[in-house]
Amino acid sequence: MTTPTTKELLMRVIAMKSPELFDGSDNEPIEVTSYNYYEEGPHLCETCDYSYFLLRIGYRTRGRKTKCLNYEYFDLSDLLRTLDKWDAQHDDTRRSDA
Repeated sequence: MTTPTTKELLMRVIAMKSPELFDGSDNEPIEVTSYNYYEEGPHLCETCDYSYFLLRIGYRTRGRKTKCLNYEYFDLSDLLRTLDKWDAQHDDTRRSDA
């Protein structure tokens, strides 16, 4: 068993968070090309105190175009939950034989 690369894991994030992109068209993502994670904060206002998280994933499409997705307010816990959901849907070793 090989360990997935960061770009392969981020492709799973795209699949889980933006499944509508996987429609077989020329716009379908086939490869993550870049990624950035931004954390700004904390932001203070009269009614809130929050940090701003942005995950930006660049990808190449089946039609060879380069595009970018932004997932706002997407922190480490969101990333882990998304990958757990992908694992639950795709990993046969997690399913019980009972």
